Amino acid sequence: MKTQSVSTISGAAIGRWPYILSALGIKVPSAGHHGACPACGGKDRFRLDDKAGRGTWFCNQCGHGDGLDLVRLVTGRKIKEAAGMVSEALALPEIQEKPALPARKKAAGKEAGAERYTRLRQQSCNGEPVYLTNKGLHGYSLPLLSQPLNLAGITFCSGSLLLPLTDISGNITGGQLINPDGDKSLLPGSQLSGAFIALTDIPAETPEQVIITEGFATALTVSLLTEGWIVAAVAATNLLKVTEQIRKRWPETRIILAGDNDLADGKENTGRIQAEKAAKAVDGWVTLPPVRHKADWDDYRQEVGKERARDAFREEMTLHGKGQTRLPEGFRLTKEYLWYDKLVNKSDGDTEIRNIKISSPLRVTAITSDADGSNYGRLLEWEDTNGNSRKWAMPMEMLGGSGEELRRVLLVNGLSYININGMARAFLMEYISLCKPDRKVTCVNKTGWHGGVYVLQDEVIGREAQSVILQTSSVQGRDFRVSGTSEDWRENIGRYCINNARLAFAVSLAFAAPLLKLVGIGGGGYHLKGESTDGKTTTMKVAASVCGGTDFWHTWRATGNALEGTASRRNDATLMLDEIREVDGREAGNIAYMLANGQGKARARTDGSVRETNRWNLLFLSTGELSLVEHAASAGERTYAGVEVRMIQIPSDSGKYGVFEELHGFSSGKTLAEHLEQHVAHYHGAPFRDWLHCLTADLPELTSQAKALLKEYTRRLTPENAGNQVGRAVTRFALVAMAGELATKAGITGWPEGEAFRAAQSCLAAWMADRGHTANQEDKAALEQVRDFM
Repeated sequence: MKTQSVSTISGAAIGRWPYILSALGIKVPSAGHHGACPACGGKDRFRLDDKAGRGTWFCNQCGHGDGLDLVRLVTGRKIKEAAGMVSEALALPEIQEKPALPARKKAAGKEAGAERYTRLRQQSCNGEPVYLTNKGLHGYSLPLLSQPLNLAGITFCSGSLLLPLTDISGNITGGQLINPDGDKSLLPGSQLSGAFIALTDIPAETPEQVIITEGFATALTVSLLTEGWIVAAVAATNLLKVTEQIRKRWPETRIILAGDNDLADGKENTGRIQAEKAAKAVDGWVTLPPVRHKADWDDYRQEVGKERARDAFREEMTLHGKGQTRLPEGFRLTKEYLWYDKLVNKSDGDTEIRNIKISSPLRVTAITSDADGSNYGRLLEWEDTNGNSRKWAMPMEMLGGSGEELRRVLLVNGLSYININGMARAFLMEYISLCKPDRKVTCVNKTGWHGGVYVLQDEVIGREAQSVILQTSSVQGRDFRVSGTSEDWRENIGRYCINNARLAFAVSLAFAAPLLKLVGIGGGGYHLKGESTDGKTTTMKVAASVCGGTDFWHTWRATGNALEGTASRRNDATLMLDEIREVDGREAGNIAYMLANGQGKARARTDGSVRETNRWNLLFLSTGELSLVEHAASAGERTYAGVEVRMIQIPSDSGKYGVFEELHGFSSGKTLAEHLEQHVAHYHGAPFRDWLHCLTADLPELTSQAKALLKEYTRRLTPENAGNQVGRAVTRFALVAMAGELATKAGITGWPEGEAFRAAQSCLAAWMADRGHTANQEDKAALEQVRDFM
């Protein structure tokens, strides 16, 4: 014959520990009160809180544990021997088999708990419980015991509260008794796991929100503070099971855990931990009483009143989804503000909590670092003043100084409030540095391709998009804005490019830039040269509308240093520059070289070391009434042959209506241009995003297609006896043709097949005619010098 297993004995002892300890001669103070420790003998340092009926306790000297731990500690016995003593006190029978409880016995136990409740309910009468009126909760008519009952060493007098436990299907699984003094016990045989005490019947329709508390009195108090279907899980350890059952029943409902704040020196905050654990499992919310002592929401209501409790219940609400970060000790993130609760000493020797308001809600959602494991940062997320979601991968180096630049960036980008007090400013930086989210993200310092994903300022596109983010010392502007859909763009802009070679070529150029890296070609540019008002700027704006709005294109009016910064933001994309005359002619050639070569100037740090040089790979489109050579010459600068290939000059005049060859029913080139300029302001950005999604859907396959088509188009476009410089230029024309045809095949442009190739062929012919020969420029210059000499 064998005794029951330790786990079986522990299960049988749930809810009966006061009786067991008394039967074993172990004296403990009544539940919730302090007294002498039966193990170490210390005075006023022991408390039996009997959480979930498990006999849990805490001693400043001995530590903490459950009822079985206490028996072992007091008697000096081993755990199995201590369990045997508990078994004898419970008069459990000896068994011959391993203690695996058959399903039918579990069902019988469940039935026994439900039957006990039903029998007591039939004998009970409704009335106002003294337990609740003592707490200031009046007007509740609830089932009360009509006769006294001794259970687990606790006396439940007549008038004690009798509450049903139900599961999510509405089946009764047992009951809970609460006497006027607040002592509690489950009825023997009650099945608590996943069951709860509901204030009202289970809703037939999905409730807007469900609030889950630990205790019944807390549930009643919460019903005074907010609206929703409210249940009490009875114990902190049952919160997760109840929450999971409710989420399974109603996948879309909002779930709030109104947890207990079990704050106590030297002890874990069980109420907070279990509430946050349950909320995290279902993307739920947690709200805890804002106190620095042990209290639930019912205690807090009694302390501060219903109105203040109602405000605090809302203000202390925090989201604890699966991707949420647990806050550092002392910090609270509510719907209104980020707080720090500072413990300060008062002049009378007592202490108080000073609530320091730090900022509007600011969440730290990920740890960032580059692929080499350096350049660490934190991903910050907030809502701006207009309620729009914002995020920024902040380099950790910004916490190294006073934090002024950090605060400036946050305020400029819509964080509504930051406390200007010196202590609060320091707490803001401490909060960011101490947050340790579980999510890890690879950071990059520029837009464009990074592995198989394409990074924009506000979006990462590709299969591994969640693992990469752009990290900079400021929130990057949204160059790639979106307005309308690709269908809107095709209907109002794209269709007018058909049979207009320069428009179709410029648009194809925008699709070509992301393919540079995929096919292994370096960057370069094109310059539309022609008379004023012939449609050059309109052509550039149409090309820009593929990628973004009116702020996507720029003028040449900038220094080389300024354009270097802009170019780094257009890596693997296009840069649009209007009117070359606006840049200093002495700088124009160098800027063209810089943009095409994809590398900025080398600069030194204050310590003499070399900073990392800005690099990019892009295509750029320029416009102007002067050529680059003419503009540089007017400033006394000489240009070299290489710049001709790096910035290919295409005459803007098609020979018909300026840049236009077909007016598509408009009365003039001017009216067509006005139509296009009007609509690019409303429809832009979507084609480029759709193109990137198309590329990343099957990047290896599309790269293979692009390389094959590039090779074919280069062969078809290359003239006989072409020099190396012409050959390089032809390859770039073929790249643009290939990109336009692939975008057409993907259904983005709305053009007929072959339109992009014909446009590239036409623009190549215009360049060749303007150039006047197919040889290298140096050879042509040498022949001209000989001719001039002769």
